[in-house]
Amino acid sequence: MAAAANASTLAWVPSSRRAQRRMGSSARVAAPQRVARAELMGSRVHRQGALCYIGAMPAQKVKAKTRRGNAKARSTTEMCSILACYDPDGALADGREELMRELSARMRTRGPDGSGYYGNERFGLAHERLAIMDPEGGKQPIVYEEEKYSVCANGEIYNFRALQAKYGLTAAQTGSDSEVLLQLYRHMGCDFVKELNGIFGFVCVGDDGERIIAARDHCGIKPLYMGKGKGNSAIWFASELKAIHDQCETIEEFPAGHYWTPETGFVKYYSPEWDDDAFVGKEDTSRVREVLTQAVKDQMMSDVPIGLLLSGGLDSAVVSSIIKPMLEETGQEFITFTIGQEGSPDVTAARMMSEYLGTTHHEYLFTSEEACAVIPDVIYHLETYEPELIRSAIPNYFLARLASQHVKVVLTGEGSDELFAGYLYFRDAPDSAAIHKELRRIFHHLHNVNCQRADRMTMAHGLEARVPFLDPNVIDAVMQVDPEYKRIEGEEKPEKHALRALFDGEIPAPVLWRTKAMQCEGVGLNWVEQLQVFCEAQVSDEDFAKANELYAINPPQSKEEMYYRRLFEQNYHNMDKFVHVWEGGCRAGGAPWQNEAYTRAGLKSVGQLAKGLEGVKGAPTA
Repeated sequence: MAAAANASTLAWVPSSRRAQRRMGSSARVAAPQRVARAELMGSRVHRQGALCYIGAMPAQKVKAKTRRGNAKARSTTEMCSILACYDPDGALADGREELMRELSARMRTRGPDGSGYYGNERFGLAHERLAIMDPEGGKQPIVYEEEKYSVCANGEIYNFRALQAKYGLTAAQTGSDSEVLLQLYRHMGCDFVKELNGIFGFVCVGDDGERIIAARDHCGIKPLYMGKGKGNSAIWFASELKAIHDQCETIEEFPAGHYWTPETGFVKYYSPEWDDDAFVGKEDTSRVREVLTQAVKDQMMSDVPIGLLLSGGLDSAVVSSIIKPMLEETGQEFITFTIGQEGSPDVTAARMMSEYLGTTHHEYLFTSEEACAVIPDVIYHLETYEPELIRSAIPNYFLARLASQHVKVVLTGEGSDELFAGYLYFRDAPDSAAIHKELRRIFHHLHNVNCQRADRMTMAHGLEARVPFLDPNVIDAVMQVDPEYKRIEGEEKPEKHALRALFDGEIPAPVLWRTKAMQCEGVGLNWVEQLQVFCEAQVSDEDFAKANELYAINPPQSKEEMYYRRLFEQNYHNMDKFVHVWEGGCRAGGAPWQNEAYTRAGLKSVGQLAKGLEGVKGAPTA
């Protein structure tokens, strides 16, 4: 059994959890020398045949990438990324390919399956590829040599086959969904972007560099940055800040739901009817389930195995309930993943959901010490110093690392709270109009918050996260719902009641009706407090007294915030304009009403997250 764990691989150690409980701690299987956790627990057979694995991560993997320094100095594991240079004057023609390959390699964790380059004196396209659709034939950049068109893209176009059929496009040369971008650009010009349903950041080049278009998906699920070159007219595009932060005089985040051309500048193509404070939704929820089911079906598109990040919360439970019959129909294995500390609400609820669905379930139980050790690496990949986002990203980092050992693609429940008013501070909303206005506010921050976390933490491990709740058709259906359906009215009508009611009887009641927990809260009731104690120990009183002097933009308000800021500055000096910091220090702080749930440091009462769940460690006693 000890041989199953070593310094380079995960160890899945089969043993009965029931037997573990019968044995005293001294009788448990001894951990191999270099494994991070002292306890190794493994599989058990749930009813309906679910297998559950608890993984032991090697200590080396927990700590190996916590060193600091610039992007070149960091070694990377092997995510999908794009890097493009539009250089109409040819200022960088000499040596551009070598330079771009070097810069693109900074993002290689996004694309472990290969890299590519294409260009001429006017442009260059570089790509790091995570092969999901047509792994053998879909290498990028995709080039039509004769027509002189090329593209590099990050993400997935879910409706690519429907678009090829709708417009009678010529036979594709590859099975890659990204090829439809070339086909549509040639067929209909820039307007094709409005037709896309997917998650993407891409650059298309036409007429060998005479024409170019860059675009980002409707709500910024996939990242994209744009910058002006130092001392030249070159325009750079990159999936991550780290690739171009030292190449540009100015950089800006490419706005979600826009495309760009040299002739038009930024053009907003995503303008849904509901996106107005004065809009009044009048629909009920009768369409929501049908539209969400179609989105899940569309996003199951893959030529490689897909898993589900099962947090034990409502949103991932809903997605899991929709996925189950689809996988049964195709005979595919249902693989789920959970992160948390032993006895946490998320782990407890996820085990219940896995047992109910009969999934092959993988867990990683992290310690507070491990969480502190990976802070530098999390900030490097996340490219932020925003404290609420970092706290939630740390467990996501462990979860993505676990899932990447088994699959290349996962579905998640991200985005539901921004549609159904799921956060606990909505308990204090004064009326339905205020709810809709607040949902618009936090929806338009998704690209800097949930989407940034989900993308960066998964792609740090060569894993793609898909978000069916943020399918544009799902967004439209839920935002058209009368906001009265989203009002919280005590325990009889808790947060996201409208969504819960659609799946009543299909999800175990303790999961269906459990209290909403943000990721950093549900994985353990006390670990954030321990994290903050660690951070405070890294900053002296003397240094903290200089915070306002050192950081003119968003000065840290606590030692925790200052520690994160230091780590950010080590890799992204003077890039603080790209960091979104919530007004008031947390999401709830910017709401137009006083909230009783959250402070800058997090949720005030974490004990409520254990409601309805048995065996939660640290839960308040009656």
